[in-house]
Amino acid sequence: MRRICIVIAAVAALLSASPIVGAGANNFKWVTSIYADANGVALKRPEGVACGEKFVIVADTGNKRLVRYAYEGAVVTAEAVFSLGKSSPMLLQANSKGDLYFLDGRERRIVLLKASGERIGFLNPKSMPSSKEIVPKSFRIDSENNIYILDIFSQHVIVLDSDAQFSKKLPLPENRGFFSDIAVDRQGKIYILDSVEAVVHSAAKGSSTFTPLTESLKEIVNFPTRLSVDDRGVVYLVDQNGSGLGLVAPDGASLGRRLGLGWNNSGLFYPSQICISDGGAVFIADRSNNRVQMFSVTAD
Repeated sequence: MRRICIVIAAVAALLSASPIVGAGANNFKWVTSIYADANGVALKRPEGVACGEKFVIVADTGNKRLVRYAYEGAVVTAEAVFSLGKSSPMLLQANSKGDLYFLDGRERRIVLLKASGERIGFLNPKSMPSSKEIVPKSFRIDSENNIYILDIFSQHVIVLDSDAQFSKKLPLPENRGFFSDIAVDRQGKIYILDSVEAVVHSAAKGSSTFTPLTESLKEIVNFPTRLSVDDRGVVYLVDQNGSGLGLVAPDGASLGRRLGLGWNNSGLFYPSQICISDGGAVFIADRSNNRVQMFSVTAD
């Protein structure tokens, strides 16, 4: 009965977001899906995914573990499993050294692991100018290993350097709904996502304030909760309730909707984090389908 209710809610949410498909950018092609580790233990409600040119790591939330895979083309091979005890991994990131960071949904803190899976401890920001209490909703690590934390306690984005030293903070915009995710592009531009209003705000590198990048995107997304940015500045919005993706051009213009609700290949069911690799592969944590899907993307 519970699954039937979830399906009905997902269908209603999907229908409320117009199934527009924008022209001129980013056609998705399904490559493969990841369902289990090397021993056949199935993924269970995976929330997070981090990727590089040859690897992808899954936050297998329901099983309280991380699973690392190597991939070459469409061939994905499970390499390692990192058990996390009582931790509940949500969002996941890897820095340039291969160290892993995940948001623990149980502790509401960011946990650090070595590339080998050995636990280092919690991320503790240094030299904070005021209260050290941080409640991260999301975070990102850029190519220089700077850390950007969306802090819902102070209502700021907090920026730390690669040694976790405080660098700066930016206040979240006023007259907002609720900010749920953050992304950073290669130029250091910061993006934050207002899920309630379906609006993306941005701050250029060196800026101290956010400004709206888009108008409301409710015509293409129902309730977006995660975002990512590719090398061309195209913004990908994961529509959790609508089970699809919304795309936004670098200038904030809508590029329409991709994918949709479903259980077969290319279908999504309450998706979570998205990761875009340096080689252009796109991985989506397809949470309620208990899998991670891999796509290739081509531009018209």
